[in-house]
Amino acid sequence: MKILCHFAFIVALMAPGLADPLTQADLEQLRERLKNIEKNALNQQDMRYKTAMDDFRAALRSDDEAVELYLRCVEKVDFTEQQRKSQEFRNWKRDHEGQWKDENFRQALRSQLLWLSLTARAAARPDDIDKLAPEANDAIKAIFAQADRLASQRDLLSRSVLESVFARAYKMNEIKIENWPLSPLQVDAVYERVLMPPLRQRQQVELLASAWDARIQMETTKVAELAADAREQNPISRRENLAPSMVRFRQETLPELQWRKQVDLFQCGDQRGAALRMLSHLGDHMQHANAPKWVEEFQKLIDAEQSVSRQPD
Repeated sequence: MKILCHFAFIVALMAPGLADPLTQADLEQLRERLKNIEKNALNQQDMRYKTAMDDFRAALRSDDEAVELYLRCVEKVDFTEQQRKSQEFRNWKRDHEGQWKDENFRQALRSQLLWLSLTARAAARPDDIDKLAPEANDAIKAIFAQADRLASQRDLLSRSVLESVFARAYKMNEIKIENWPLSPLQVDAVYERVLMPPLRQRQQVELLASAWDARIQMETTKVAELAADAREQNPISRRENLAPSMVRFRQETLPELQWRKQVDLFQCGDQRGAALRMLSHLGDHMQHANAPKWVEEFQKLIDAEQSVSRQPD
């Protein structure tokens, strides 16, 4: 009703015969009414997000509650909003019973919902993303602790949570956010954007080293258990991790990650130890495609440190 009044006011100003320009009082009134419209819209958005977060929090208590919310969201988005009959949803629910009763699917749903909840909170307070680091760390650790079970759910867990049925049902797929990974399987982004920046800022070398070890282990597990070809091997090669993706990872990606770890520790304050480990790494991997770049980077780090040490006190 209020919005209709606003439009009536504007239409009256534009009606034929009103040739007078807007007065200062008119302009102030227009600005005030526009401000009220925007405020009401923001309040409605905040209420929608609050409702979503309350529902998410309840659904995260158990697999059963997560699936119950999932089914409600599917019905809303894919049936009610598409003006499809309720019988069609019941048929769909019956036909997909094997999926939504599958334990691994249910666990993956909860992981997806948890990451969506964290994403919404990060979007609401982008300057406080570092405060979400402990919860983000727990979320991805829980996934990788059971990576062998969740391998069949890699597509669901790799997908952006803003594309999930939960996000679509609560109109959260329009969230805009930077510096936050939209999938919990984006290990590199989770560590680089969320978990490691606070450790670097505080120069917590030991914790940063531990974070790198966990990150490398997760990247290894991701390839060993969650890569598309990980389960296409015969049992013997599967045990030996000889999937093509794992071979490439060991030869190309792993040495790069190990190098980046030492550079990070050097820049965080462990110059002597990291420098010695970098030299050892270069000796072991001079045939790597990135070895020339590593040598150049090492030289720049040493030169910069030497320049600092020569500066007068």
